[in-house]
Amino acid sequence: MDTPRERQPRTNPEERREHLVRATLKCLVAEGHAGISVRRIAKEANVAIGLINHYFGSIDALVALAYETLANEVSQALKAQIEQAGADPAARLEAFLVGYFSPVTLDPDLLSPWVVFWSLIRHSPQVNDAHERTYGSSLGLLETLLSDLAKKEGFHIAKPRLAAIALSAMLDGLWLEWCLNPDNFSAEEGLDICRRWVDSLRRGAYA
Repeated sequence: MDTPRERQPRTNPEERREHLVRATLKCLVAEGHAGISVRRIAKEANVAIGLINHYFGSIDALVALAYETLANEVSQALKAQIEQAGADPAARLEAFLVGYFSPVTLDPDLLSPWVVFWSLIRHSPQVNDAHERTYGSSLGLLETLLSDLAKKEGFHIAKPRLAAIALSAMLDGLWLEWCLNPDNFSAEEGLDICRRWVDSLRRGAYA
């Protein structure tokens, strides 16, 4: 039998929604797919089960918002590092790569929620929409970083969007490989792989 919930202080709707999103992320980190449960999430948030439908309409909508929240937080952390690097395109791209291979993203606890999110993209319209928005934003950032670098240094990228997709796919693959077994390579080695890939751009790999 569930234990009685303690009386919770009154909060506004946005605070309650945020609280439920955080509870969802905690459940996904701890339990993976098994964490996609209205009962588990409500218990973690210490709220009545009915509040999830009240605020989100469905568990899919809540999971989609959790996906978008996590993706945006990572993106904002990386953008902050880019802005701190100043105006030089090489420094900005380097800041992005260094940030990517820092604990901002290289966190094994993030593996479970991301695997859950990715697995739902083909089956949940809400999660797919969240993916399209966040992936599109990430891809646009990479395309800008690469295009600015090419313009400043005077080399040509025939299709910047495809170059951005390639870099994004490589980063995702390295991230997954590291999360599955951090002993396979270090963060510095992952960073070196990406630096070498950027050097291949400079030598005309996508000209």
